[in-house]
Amino acid sequence: MKSYLMYFSLSIITLIFIYLIGGFVIIFATFLVLFEKCLFGRIAIIPGVEFTTLATILVAIKYEPITAILFCVFVGIILPSAINSLIGEKGIANPGFQIFSIGFGNIVDVICVLAIYLLRGLDIMWVMLIVLIIKHTLNNLSGKLKELNFVLDYFGIFMNILFNLSIVFFFHSFWLSLL
Repeated sequence: MKSYLMYFSLSIITLIFIYLIGGFVIIFATFLVLFEKCLFGRIAIIPGVEFTTLATILVAIKYEPITAILFCVFVGIILPSAINSLIGEKGIANPGFQIFSIGFGNIVDVICVLAIYLLRGLDIMWVMLIVLIIKHTLNNLSGKLKELNFVLDYFGIFMNILFNLSIVFFFHSFWLSLL
């Protein structure tokens, strides 16, 4: 009972944070993250969809870096963990799904926020490409340091970048209208 109250309280604090920041972009980005981490992540239909990365890019370009870092912490970690813990183990078809998604990827997201802020003058296609390269480089470097027999998945990286750039390309005018 106490854990549910804690998660509920953290969710309320996060929603108040979102309301105080305001704006359609941060609300839309929040729904993108929650869709990926609470619904889409439970089923393994298409691996490698980077809605969280796209949401982080939108927030980091639209707002200041500190807002984007807080977004990564509250909306990227706390809110999905609270919602997933309330939902529990229901509807999980993805064997790699984690209810609490706290790890090295969150540090990579914060590093990407700083990169996005430096790249904010570029087109969103270039920003997405560079951020995906940074994420794959850091995650693969981490894998190489953790595992003795680490094998780089070139095809998976290529497909991930191609797929996510396609999302940005085909909805390019929509993403630009948000910014």
